[in-house]
Amino acid sequence: MNSDLVSFFELIVILTLVGAQVFDVYAVMVRAKVNVDGTTQVLAVANWIQYLARIMNMVSVFSISLLLESKISTIGVPAMFGYSMCLGLVMILLVCKFSFTSPILRVLQCLGFTQVFGEPGKKPYWWRVELDFFSRLTWFSVLVSLFINLAIIMPFMLSVRYPEVRMTLAYTGQLMNFCASIIMFTYVDRVFFKALDSGNEFLCASKIIAGKVVAQILLVVGVLLFYFIMGSSQ
Repeated sequence: MNSDLVSFFELIVILTLVGAQVFDVYAVMVRAKVNVDGTTQVLAVANWIQYLARIMNMVSVFSISLLLESKISTIGVPAMFGYSMCLGLVMILLVCKFSFTSPILRVLQCLGFTQVFGEPGKKPYWWRVELDFFSRLTWFSVLVSLFINLAIIMPFMLSVRYPEVRMTLAYTGQLMNFCASIIMFTYVDRVFFKALDSGNEFLCASKIIAGKVVAQILLVVGVLLFYFIMGSSQ
């Protein structure tokens, strides 16, 4: 297969992973606007954005599996995850801190959400996030984000080194996804909805997003270490 075509396909996969990471954060920002907007439809918009992030992750997993099984990747699976995690970290920080990202996000909303939600799909939901790294909720959010991302990354990264246990690694990834869901539903969501009732939703959302940022930094470091360890052992 033409190497330029494969490289372009890999770029699309990387950008899809980055988009999923940004949407995952933006869904929390949208959810925090429920009381401000005055309609519970905002929760539906937030859930849709988060679901899109999961769909984008699954599309990326399918694409990377295709590249891995076909043995046609030009940069390798560790490099693809490395680039996506580094770029994703930069994009998440931009979305959290800089207002120029708001019009871009609104354009995406108008393209993807207006047909489903009507007017709520067009509204601006961006707000400047003040990151809080020292709360209990932040570190539970770190666990959730790490489990979700490791469920995607780990089976591919380790199957490069240990191809004989590829199937076991795939099911281990599903188990990690299950653990993330348990923590999300039993603690993180419960705390967030309590904050909505008491009017502290923005503070609570900031802590959840801070956890996602910390998890992203840890993933960047982990992928880079794995990449260099793999390179030095070959």
